[in-house]
Amino acid sequence: MKRAISIFLCIVICITAIPTSVLAANQRDTSFERTLAAGLKQLGLFQGISDTDFDLNRKPSRAEAIVMLIRVLGKEAEALNGTYTHPFTDVAAWAAPYVGYAYQKGLTNGVSDTAFGTDEATAEMYLTFVLRALGYSDANGADFVWNRPFDLARRVGILPACVDTEDFWRADVVVISYAALPVCLKGSAQTLAQKLIAAGVFAQSVYDACYDAAAIDKHCAVKPELTAEQIYAQCSRAVFYIETYDAQGVATGSGSGFFIDSNGTAVTNYHVIDNAVSAKAIGSVSGNAYKILGVYDYSESEDWAVIKVEGSGFAYLSFGDPASVVGGATVYAIGSPLGLQNTISQGLISNPSRTEDGVAYIQTSAAISHGSSGGALINKYGEVIGITSASYVDGQNLNLALPVSVINGFDRSSLTALSVLNPPSTPVQRQQAAFDALKAWILQNYNTLSIDDKAYQETYTYSSGTDQYTVYYSEQFDSITLTYYCTLNGMRMSLYTELTHTGQNFLSMFFYYAAENTSSYADFEGTGYIYAPLFQADSFIFDQCEGNTYNLSTYQSYAAFMQGEILNFTEYIFSSHLSGLYSITDFGFPNSSW
Repeated sequence: MKRAISIFLCIVICITAIPTSVLAANQRDTSFERTLAAGLKQLGLFQGISDTDFDLNRKPSRAEAIVMLIRVLGKEAEALNGTYTHPFTDVAAWAAPYVGYAYQKGLTNGVSDTAFGTDEATAEMYLTFVLRALGYSDANGADFVWNRPFDLARRVGILPACVDTEDFWRADVVVISYAALPVCLKGSAQTLAQKLIAAGVFAQSVYDACYDAAAIDKHCAVKPELTAEQIYAQCSRAVFYIETYDAQGVATGSGSGFFIDSNGTAVTNYHVIDNAVSAKAIGSVSGNAYKILGVYDYSESEDWAVIKVEGSGFAYLSFGDPASVVGGATVYAIGSPLGLQNTISQGLISNPSRTEDGVAYIQTSAAISHGSSGGALINKYGEVIGITSASYVDGQNLNLALPVSVINGFDRSSLTALSVLNPPSTPVQRQQAAFDALKAWILQNYNTLSIDDKAYQETYTYSSGTDQYTVYYSEQFDSITLTYYCTLNGMRMSLYTELTHTGQNFLSMFFYYAAENTSSYADFEGTGYIYAPLFQADSFIFDQCEGNTYNLSTYQSYAAFMQGEILNFTEYIFSSHLSGLYSITDFGFPNSSW
């Protein structure tokens, strides 16, 4: 179920000292975090049990996390002054108003119908709260997944290296909260601190006096400088070779790309995928090939694209501090120049900001050749700072890389198949493109599973029966199945039609049960191969049939009607959710038939 949580005017990351029986067994030094907590207290963002004791040496509880969330939403007064109830038997009296409010507003559930849960809050939970406050969304995995927020948290700068995400304490909450203040809101140049100042939470003068922007960097362990051998060993697995294809599957070009999270989100140059109908990523070390499912976001003018590679568990690169992009700094380029996969070159930053055609680049002497486009420019700490993009034709060691920061705040709310991004023209190409677009949409928007197949389903219930429409994608067979199931006046029928990306003969199966609650064999089963261009809504011929065949014409009429219904539903997906770029007619079905 989709739940939208609106982040209100500001995030007030306050945690009062709430009674708990969970104490930390390992008493680590939290003197640094106490200093940060004192600064947050002056800003009105943190509370303890006294002016100097912030109770940092223990884990926050689930109940405390709910208190945090309600304060983040600016709803504490409403929660405390309201009469919100909950069904849980394990919630302490002090937490009841908060849990009741959160439960009634759909912000939280228990671990069971009667138990809220007394477990500790995790780093995933708190990072999710802060990312939401910065404008990022975990709804349907739009920007991140709630139980895997670490990649995005590191990228935006709210997860310093000194935070212990495994043994997560209130001390770690302080560090994350402190680090969040100078971070920009999603899609904005305004920082969280500036937003709080504008809202009157604290004054600019108070912020200037008690916030030390360099404190966390000074405290966290100094990053070790890596040798070229270490850079290659640690980073090359995250860089891959891209091969692109036209509608006939003929290879048309190549380039490079690199992963920025373990779940297949990756970066390349836009020109690498421009005009490609399909593409695959080939691991530079493993040699394994993976489909490129589509594009999350891109800029043709700046020449970058954020893509989705099928699969998970990939090695990936962390973003480097833009402050490390300085003239004379040592950098490394990893890519596939001239198709030579997994190639590393070393050089210097010749100019940290070279503007060409209105676009700012990092100029470097690290070698970049044709095929290196979309590869990674890496600093001496093994972090990506640029997307290797171009070279000057006349001259030596004059190469350009886009700052990787150009993708900050990229939109991952939808995934566009390459065949949609680069629409084809011939009927064969359009059928492949329509198939790819529908497949990508199912994988992005599925709301149910059938064994291992992802599916999108809508169900409508009436007084006389039920209609259920489902579109499945089978990775094993690389096919899409359209399903229409209905019950009507005590009988039950279902129809399955398999769409493929080539040919226009599609297998269709029809089942009829005389009684709605029958769970055994169908009274009638018919199988037919539909030739799409000749399909008519008033005729459906079964090639094979079993059961009560005495009423064959009636069953054929039912099947033809249901075939038209599921084609209508599929057309609805194309027109309403895929911008009408493609149609069921791209599979050969004539408009007049349904």
